[in-house]
Amino acid sequence: MARDVQPGRDRVTPPVSLITGASAGIGLEFVRQCIARGDRVVAGTRRGSPELETLAARHGERLIVVTLDAGEESSIIAARRAVEDRVAAVSLLVNNAGLYSHQSRNWNPRATLLATVSGAELLDVYRVNAAGPILMVRHWLDLLEAGRARVLNLSSLMGSVSHKTSPGDYAYAASKAALNIMTRALAAELADRGIVPIAITPGWVRTAMGGSHAAIAPEESVRGMLDVAASLGPDDAGRFLDYQGEPQPW
Repeated sequence: MARDVQPGRDRVTPPVSLITGASAGIGLEFVRQCIARGDRVVAGTRRGSPELETLAARHGERLIVVTLDAGEESSIIAARRAVEDRVAAVSLLVNNAGLYSHQSRNWNPRATLLATVSGAELLDVYRVNAAGPILMVRHWLDLLEAGRARVLNLSSLMGSVSHKTSPGDYAYAASKAALNIMTRALAAELADRGIVPIAITPGWVRTAMGGSHAAIAPEESVRGMLDVAASLGPDDAGRFLDYQGEPQPW
């Protein structure tokens, strides 16, 4: 925690976690667990949700909800401006916002074969899953540097080139492979700024995207990813890990 010394008092300010795609699923669970451990949270969301509104009403200034569409650069910039006078540093950025497919919300590769893929889908999924995280780092860089932030770019084994042997998932798999390579580039460029970015797979999680048959509860996945984030040092920058901290194949 940072120590903010003011005349007449010595006040400890909590670390700030910034989470995209915060209205449901993994993102909402990140909000819950970060607040529970004492963080102040900036929750970025396109539309909000009743669950997020309830948390915001309960926690006041501990939870700042901002409109943020990770697929639109102008929205990322506007969200940064919205917290201009409220946040001095960010110690954890979770780039969680993501799309799977125009054809299927759940993991259904048969709905994402060559016959259904389109230019619009490829570009939309890339814009949110790959471009969005990099633009988040670009436009929030001063706050990330001030907080010597750990950056979790939520990836997937479906973005592993060496692991890809099945058909389909053109948009999603390609976007996560792109995110992985950009995470490597970020690690190289930010090495002297105290920022540690990694790609991390949450596993197959029971959410609206992952479906009800997924193997891992959001609580377990997020708890593991926060433990991984807390353990990261400079030498970990650019790694591809799972939610238990195990290295993943590129």
